[in-house]
Amino acid sequence: MAAASNKIVHRDEITDDTFTDDSGQIPEKYIRTDEVCAGAVVGEVEAYELPVVDMSRLLDTESSASETAKLGSACRDWGFFQARTAPLTNHGVDEAAIQRMKETTVQFFGLPLDGKNTVAVRGDGFEGYGHHYSRLPKLDWVESVILITQPVQDRNMELWPTNPPMFRHALEEYSAEVTKLMTQLLGSMAADLGVGREALLGAFGGRRQSVAIHHYPPCRHPDKVMGNTAHTDGLALTVLLPADDAPGLQVLRGGGGSPCARPWSSTSATSSPTARTGASSTG
Repeated sequence: MAAASNKIVHRDEITDDTFTDDSGQIPEKYIRTDEVCAGAVVGEVEAYELPVVDMSRLLDTESSASETAKLGSACRDWGFFQARTAPLTNHGVDEAAIQRMKETTVQFFGLPLDGKNTVAVRGDGFEGYGHHYSRLPKLDWVESVILITQPVQDRNMELWPTNPPMFRHALEEYSAEVTKLMTQLLGSMAADLGVGREALLGAFGGRRQSVAIHHYPPCRHPDKVMGNTAHTDGLALTVLLPADDAPGLQVLRGGGGSPCARPWSSTSATSSPTARTGASSTG
């Protein structure tokens, strides 16, 4: 394991088959019982509903003002919302691109370890497949692929998986769709703030975008492990795409941990300036 450093998140190559071990034994490096017990556990009945922003209404001239106000309220009160997309329109993210991203992601994590390690994180690098952890020396119960997607010239294609064969195409397509979505949202956020679109687009447009694809393998002792350590993304926007409907997402709101209703299928959960498989795109 890499030595401690000033990095917020650390990466290492995965060299053992812990996630597929049928013995049920959890190595000590993953056990974080104290942290798990310290977290608030809220039942589904008590869970809060995330605010929802309808992209078709946001971009429709007749309903834009009211939906923009809803977006602004969600950003100020939550810093997190669900973006409801509209299939077969130019509003939001193309559903076919979402589905291809989900399918190729699931296929990649279904590969044997040596297949995934063809794009393993290298040295002190950040990109590629490997462990993802931020509480040295403990590990998160997750395997991840992190890649820079925009601008194109910053991509390290040696670390973009070629298996499954459609992975690269799916990620490139999805990245373009997310860029479009972020542009739409930033423009509407600027309108809510009462400033011109370029005030935010000029500040954040064209900046680096990356994608973190996380897979949380089944665990026989979920009370002992952490899927992804609590954190804050210090970026303009983060777009979350769950690959399935498994619950587990938690959002810190108003100084208290508030587990929220799981995102609907065909929506993106988006955080504003701020065994599941899923992708988070940041920019």
